[in-house]
Amino acid sequence: MRDVPGGRDSPIVSRFQGSVLIGYQQQDYASLVVPLGAYDEARADHFAASESVEGRLTRIAYAAPDGKSALEVLRNFEQALRGAGFQIRFECLAERCGGFKFSRALATPATAAMHGDSAAMDDLLYAANGNVLALSARLDRAGGRVDVSLLVSQDERRRAGILLQTVEARAMDTQQVSVDARAIGQGIAQQGHIALYGLRFANDSARLDAASQATLAEIEKFLKASPQMKVYVVGHTDNTGTLAHNLQLSQQRAEAVVAALLARGIAAPRLAAKGLASYAPVAGNGDEDGRARNRRVELVAQ
Repeated sequence: MRDVPGGRDSPIVSRFQGSVLIGYQQQDYASLVVPLGAYDEARADHFAASESVEGRLTRIAYAAPDGKSALEVLRNFEQALRGAGFQIRFECLAERCGGFKFSRALATPATAAMHGDSAAMDDLLYAANGNVLALSARLDRAGGRVDVSLLVSQDERRRAGILLQTVEARAMDTQQVSVDARAIGQGIAQQGHIALYGLRFANDSARLDAASQATLAEIEKFLKASPQMKVYVVGHTDNTGTLAHNLQLSQQRAEAVVAALLARGIAAPRLAAKGLASYAPVAGNGDEDGRARNRRVELVAQ
């Protein structure tokens, strides 16, 4: 048995020594239900308690080495996680988890999504004899929270199967969808302003990158269709760095957008640039998701 092509170990939690990687999936941004209680048929997710977490999701299935028990595998992972500063949030052994039904509830979404040796995953992750062990753990670190969900399952005369799922909390890329001219007009008509996350800048820079051209074209289209409209172009930052620096940066970014619109034929009297730094947040600055939402350029009706 060999590792499946394209699979790789997690940089957060290493494999149990001698294991073979039989399934793999990674998504930049996805959600995972982390069990915090035993199997419960009455619950929608089939766990007595659970939490849905979001971020970079990695799913890895392993076949443990011959001769290693499910309990030995679980205890090794538990020791490694505790040593790395993780807090164990939930742990259950065998029938206290809910046996086969617990493993089915936890593993089925993962095996459906992973590429790899599907036959081996089916054989090893669903112990018909009820020998199912699990733990959930969390690490709060400066770079963002990490959640771990571990399942170890073992039928008689089979290797133990391991399902390791990790979620690294991170901000979703909010700049993948640009608004069109109609949406800009509706936003200004209804709210007096609209945030344009499709206007993108290099880090700590007022240089518009090439990906901004689509949004600039839609702003141009809106303004040319509304010749009486005058707007403020307002730059906003998060609260990272000094206020003086962010005031300057937000002003320069607003001016860069104005310059780009002037180059597209919009008359100068219709545009005014203003930088507000972090004075008008739309989200908290305590995490990267909030900071990403606060870094924006808005059009505001004059």
